[in-house]
Amino acid sequence: MLIKNKLIINTAVTVSSMLAMLFLMNFSASTAQQEILLAQNTSKIEAGVLQLRLHEKNFLVRKKVSYAEQFNYQITNLKLRIEKLKEDLKEINISSLETISLSQNLANYERFFSKVVEAQRRIGFTPQDGLYGELSDAANNVEATIPDSVIFLKMMLEVRSSEKNYMLLFDDKYLEKFNNDFDVLHNSVKTSFLMNSQKKLTLEALEAYKATFSLLTNEQQKLGHHYDQGFQKTMNQNAIEFQSNLMSLVKQSNEASSEYMSKIMKITYALFILALLISIITAWALSRNIISAISHIKNAIMKISESNDLTIVVETKSKDEFADIAKVFNYMISNFQTLLTSIKKSETNSEKAPEILSETFSEDSFWDDFTLELFPGDEKK
Repeated sequence: MLIKNKLIINTAVTVSSMLAMLFLMNFSASTAQQEILLAQNTSKIEAGVLQLRLHEKNFLVRKKVSYAEQFNYQITNLKLRIEKLKEDLKEINISSLETISLSQNLANYERFFSKVVEAQRRIGFTPQDGLYGELSDAANNVEATIPDSVIFLKMMLEVRSSEKNYMLLFDDKYLEKFNNDFDVLHNSVKTSFLMNSQKKLTLEALEAYKATFSLLTNEQQKLGHHYDQGFQKTMNQNAIEFQSNLMSLVKQSNEASSEYMSKIMKITYALFILALLISIITAWALSRNIISAISHIKNAIMKISESNDLTIVVETKSKDEFADIAKVFNYMISNFQTLLTSIKKSETNSEKAPEILSETFSEDSFWDDFTLELFPGDEKK
């Protein structure tokens, strides 16, 4: 049973090694699949950022609420992807500081985009709403109250022209021109010979018009005349910083993933070689043990066959099946030896039998005794 147990152990070692290899291969495959999913997630985040920038640009150019809604929807999905990215990076031992910084950049980007939207909402999405509409109503009120004079109308047209140029070009020189033209008109009305009631209405309308225009220009300055000013500038900076941090994180995750996969493959190869060596050594030791026992018994048999010496005994120190074979063989040789001894004794007795018989048959007393014993009643007759 010991050899059988050794074979079972050897088989168990081999099977265990193969199972370990299969486990490592499955682990490597799952790790590779995880790396693919990680790469896909980062790619989707990059694509999501580009979509955010597109919605942002469309909102600034076309000033439609729908683009702001699309931006908010996209940024919600992006936050979920970043949280998933944070979990994936933890599994390959990458610090979450990068993802935390990424989330902060995204939050700042969202916050300043919201400020841009709110500033634009106050200014107005169309010429009829917000401060645009209020300014248009104030200008119409001035034109309705201003005296029907060519000089005043010309001055008012100069003021409106400066207003439109500023709103279209966002150049401060037109804002300065607006203020100068407005002051000229205001002073002309104030020093005119109009009736006090009409003068008062016109001056109040002009002051309301300028106050509304000042509110609009202040909101526009907060928003930013151009992409590198106001809320737009801060929003753009956060967007650029977010993209930069994302690229850095992607690079870091790719390097960490490659290093992680390299370690896994090295461990896999090392364990494969170790399992192979253990299997080879175990099989070699077992085969050597079996061959040695067989050779020992074979040598004893050959020695007996060459010398016809039945006193030779197969000695073994093991306690396996070969020890049992050696005992049976020794027992068989012992029986052969006993049988031969018996045969020799029988041959010796058979050689002495004729002499004994001849001596016995030559004596008369033998036949007499034999006759007497056989025919005891003859004398009476």
